[in-house]
Amino acid sequence: MLMMPVNDELGIWIMKKIDLHMHSTCSDGTNTPTELIKKVALAGIQMAALTDHDTIKGLDEAKQTAKMVGVELIRGVEVSCTHTLSGGYGKHQEIDKIIHVVALNFSDTLKMNEALQSLQDSRHLRGRQMTQKLASLLMNHPDEEPVLFEHLWQKVLIKADGNARAVGRAHIGQVLYELGYVSSVQAAFDKYLADNKPAYVPIQTISMADTITLIHECGGLAVLAHPTRYKLSATRTQRLISDFAQYGGDGCELPNHEPLSCIEMVARTIAKHGLAISLGSDFHGDTMPWRKLGSTAVKSDNQIGIWERFGEIY
Repeated sequence: MLMMPVNDELGIWIMKKIDLHMHSTCSDGTNTPTELIKKVALAGIQMAALTDHDTIKGLDEAKQTAKMVGVELIRGVEVSCTHTLSGGYGKHQEIDKIIHVVALNFSDTLKMNEALQSLQDSRHLRGRQMTQKLASLLMNHPDEEPVLFEHLWQKVLIKADGNARAVGRAHIGQVLYELGYVSSVQAAFDKYLADNKPAYVPIQTISMADTITLIHECGGLAVLAHPTRYKLSATRTQRLISDFAQYGGDGCELPNHEPLSCIEMVARTIAKHGLAISLGSDFHGDTMPWRKLGSTAVKSDNQIGIWERFGEIY
């Protein structure tokens, strides 16, 4: 919850709730854009951004609903990209990581959509490859009924609303859970789908630097998403934020549900590099029920919010 000025001259302020990171069924969320924005309103959130993975398909629908329910909707998309991080030792001096960058309040939707097409094609190919790996892995368990690729893939497509180019790991995890192969969606990630697990396939993306450039060319602001969720050491997390700032990034999400020492470390690094902070729940719906709409970190008085740099809202 934030104190936001309604009229600076009169000294009138109101409490304003902001959530700039959430997903719908257009990527790996479980609520349609309309359902999601209605939930946003019920949660008392006044400013929200729909940030589906590598697609802006749901923005028009979300915008229409937002107008009806009185939510200020910010254009958003969470872009997958790659970055090579240094700062390690021995053979691990450099590592390649998939990083997520949230684009906010961009004006050129045509250019953004065109750039995202190749990422969506990559999601389709990657989804099929991961499903094929899973079929092979599951057929190796003698006590389990063999699972054919097409059977799994069709169920994954249903979860992705029939859109193969929107398939994400969460969809595959849901299928594994519902078929009884794992005890939860998180267990599917832990056992099969997370980075470097048996069924993992990296997505083909553009670089983090090029992603930031793209977002700026589209008139938007670039925000580093969930900096503490890339399985990096504290040193490398700080290096990631530093690199992001050096490439021209505009802001970084302030982590929530993390130890205070971790949040403070990220906050110090954000301030050191002159980045704004962003607040987002990364809400997905039923597949990740622990992530609640509006459940974000708390901005302190000395931090600049990315929304303070939006200018005109598109």
